[in-house]
Amino acid sequence: MSRICPTCGRQLGPSGECVGCGVPKENKMGLIGALVITGIVIGMLGVMVIGFSRVVGNPFQILNKLKLKQRGIYEVTRASKNLVVLREPQETIALEQIEKLREYFENRQFETLNSIYEKYQQDFENDFNNEYKLRDAFLVFDTTVPFYEQLFASWIEHSADHYVPYLARAHYYYAKGWESRGYRWAKDTTEEQFRMMRLNFQNAVDDIRTAFAIRQNLLTAYIILIGISNATGDDAAQKNRLQAAMELFPRSFLIRSQYINAIKPRWGGSYEEMENFAKAAETYANDNPHLPFLYGYIYCDQARVLSSEKRFHEAAALYSKAIAFGDCWYFYKERAYVYHFYLQEPDKALADIEHSIFLRPTMDESYQLRSKIHFQKEDFISALDDLKTALILNPASSETLRWRKLAGRNLLNKGHKVFQEDLNQAIEQYKLSLMFNSQDPEAYYWRGVAYSRLSRLDLALADLEKAIELNPHHFDSYLALDYTLFQKHELDRIIEYWNRFIELEPDHPRAYLERSGTYYHKKDFVNSLRDLKKSCDLGNKEACKRYGRYKNQRAN
Repeated sequence: MSRICPTCGRQLGPSGECVGCGVPKENKMGLIGALVITGIVIGMLGVMVIGFSRVVGNPFQILNKLKLKQRGIYEVTRASKNLVVLREPQETIALEQIEKLREYFENRQFETLNSIYEKYQQDFENDFNNEYKLRDAFLVFDTTVPFYEQLFASWIEHSADHYVPYLARAHYYYAKGWESRGYRWAKDTTEEQFRMMRLNFQNAVDDIRTAFAIRQNLLTAYIILIGISNATGDDAAQKNRLQAAMELFPRSFLIRSQYINAIKPRWGGSYEEMENFAKAAETYANDNPHLPFLYGYIYCDQARVLSSEKRFHEAAALYSKAIAFGDCWYFYKERAYVYHFYLQEPDKALADIEHSIFLRPTMDESYQLRSKIHFQKEDFISALDDLKTALILNPASSETLRWRKLAGRNLLNKGHKVFQEDLNQAIEQYKLSLMFNSQDPEAYYWRGVAYSRLSRLDLALADLEKAIELNPHHFDSYLALDYTLFQKHELDRIIEYWNRFIELEPDHPRAYLERSGTYYHKKDFVNSLRDLKKSCDLGNKEACKRYGRYKNQRAN
């Protein structure tokens, strides 16, 4: 019976070592003294390994780096010298079709969805070259949009005897499993994260079992199962699932690409194992010219190691070696990443990522990267278009949502830099900021202030009210609104807003001081004095001074 590491959830080796953490998890202690001593020694070594792992990272990754330093680059040798090098794009579905599938799902048009996905499945069964279409159609559900869970329940209730809703929900739970775990090393991931990962993965497996009971040869189900086996360290299940998939889909590139990523050195595999796996696939290379791409993954992984060592030019060269085996979208995307973030060569980065999108136009991460490249080149409209496309492909991508906020904040800061010199230019930057992140109260606040200073009072009020709607506790927005409404002589509205703020923040001394001033201008001296005293009691020194002056005037 296989044993599971309590820390990272991967399968323990025969002597109790964890292939995910590299840390011994089980130390058998017998009654004989020698075994006791052995157990103590092993425990001490475990502590040393844990300390080493915390400092430098995953042991397999470290071993991988040492190999690169000691032996140089692992060079790939093909089994055949006459392999076709494919330079054509992967035939898949269009962005408009993906957007339509999501629309059908969100509008609960389940019968339509069943029919469409059945057609994709049948087309794949008739011709394996349609595997990208089938895979990318199901990637619509490879997201973690919260309300989707209820939609899946409704879909299954509507179509309990159809495999499609179960397989679709399996993609959703698979995505949730990875979101729960996060993408850090095992040593930086909590047990609760691992627990939630396993729970979501089990939900995905359960749905796949139900789907298999209805229909057997489901390509994307095996892709998920291999991924789960890798993430949980169940190497035996991983090989069994690969074998089952290969019997059904012997010419599939997508199944093999999922597996070859699972046997990288960082996961306990080796480049030799990856190369042998790629060579074995050559049997079908004449039928499927994508299969030689598998060799490229060996160079890609080494390039990532070199990037982690800041050997970026060498990394880019290795990505070029990967591309020598064919135009795989992933190779170009990874090289674009190096050109953009590390080598600061935006033109090369843009050329690579555009070719990557040409090769496979359905991957949200590619549009996200191109958005960043366009942004660096200050082509903000193109950057925004790519951001929107990335969110169409995966509305809940944490990385894309993070980039949206970062881009918006960057443009907000650009506005701040010119605020004192040119309010109109600042407003343009704030407009751009809100185009990227339309829910940022800070951007509405600053644009409202700029409009107010330019005496464009109605525009100012609209922005400041929006800022308050998004963040009802933002004191500066109320303050700016007070100033703007005062210019319009709308004192009652000012008091109305301060009433609203004080209801939320009853112990905010400055709010009472500001409302006191408005009452004063209305000549409502009773309420003005009451607010001054309240502000003073809460510690506002200015309120205390004013209240003292008022009392002195009354005394005289």
